[in-house]
Amino acid sequence: MQPNFSVLKNVLLNNNKIKRIPFYEHLIDDEIIEKIMDYEMPSLNEKPNDYCEKLINFYFEMGYDYVPFEVRPNFPDRISPESTSSAATNHDWVDEHGGPLKNWPDYNNLEWPEENPIDYNLFEIMGRKLPEGMKIIGGTAGGIFEHTTFLMGFTNFAEKIYTDPKLVYNIIDDIGKTLVNIAKNLSKKPYIGAYRMGDDLGFNTSTLVSPMFLKKHIFPWYKELTSIAHSNDKPFVLHSCGNLESVMDYLIHEVEIDAKHSFEDKITPVTEAQRRWGKDLAILGGIDVDFLCRASPKEIKNKTKTILAKCSKNGGYALGTGNSVPKYMPAKNYLAMLEAGNEFNDKF
Repeated sequence: MQPNFSVLKNVLLNNNKIKRIPFYEHLIDDEIIEKIMDYEMPSLNEKPNDYCEKLINFYFEMGYDYVPFEVRPNFPDRISPESTSSAATNHDWVDEHGGPLKNWPDYNNLEWPEENPIDYNLFEIMGRKLPEGMKIIGGTAGGIFEHTTFLMGFTNFAEKIYTDPKLVYNIIDDIGKTLVNIAKNLSKKPYIGAYRMGDDLGFNTSTLVSPMFLKKHIFPWYKELTSIAHSNDKPFVLHSCGNLESVMDYLIHEVEIDAKHSFEDKITPVTEAQRRWGKDLAILGGIDVDFLCRASPKEIKNKTKTILAKCSKNGGYALGTGNSVPKYMPAKNYLAMLEAGNEFNDKF
């Protein structure tokens, strides 16, 4: 099957006139790709041409209409030396208690990456290598809230909201300005099919900070990002983990995101998300990651087809996991989900 990004774009725009249910994934760990394709993924930083070719080849062979690709801004927020080579599949650790920006002296001494905040050349390489019909869905790795808490440490961030709010607001605004400028550059590129930001805002029962704080300090930057994407005829996809029920209507009607990704059965099953928000928003993925890791391929195929039957009625749905395909997921289970999608599409 030849890729056709217009099929996925129609889903992202919640158009009910679709020809098939496309696949959507936030990211797939390099180790899974290597198991399935039986080749080694090189380092993105050391061999960007080879890495991009192999990443594209995987998504092409698996039947995707796009390649997910994000690059981190040059913020000094990561402290673990155990990071992998891929900008798209990096799982290093962040100090929750305190990052590089603990106080005003740290902030005043920081060299902010104003001129070269991101390596645009990596996107250019990927864009040149895309086959006809494929696009990139991506942008910066990490969003305004995540990078703020990465830089400050989450507990320090939470304390400073009350003891030194001006410091928090300055950091948020500096990050927001940087990510907006990046979006202005990337959204106009023809190889970008949709602009995406990952920004985890919640946990099992609620958002990590109050909805009021998000609406006042974080979501205005989201609104700028969606406006930039829309002005370039690009849908805006938000990937955010956790319970966002208290802000979903605001994200849909005020921020005007086009699509939402990351759903867990124990928070909001994807069928419930489709029922509640599917008329106004494209719903992406939602096959629970814990289930995919533990169930048999037969169980996965059966559940996937059940979800497809319920979520595909309105048109604004793409099949994928509820979060990502981590290296500890059995590759056969991920493939069983895709196989169920292909079988469903054969009868669609």
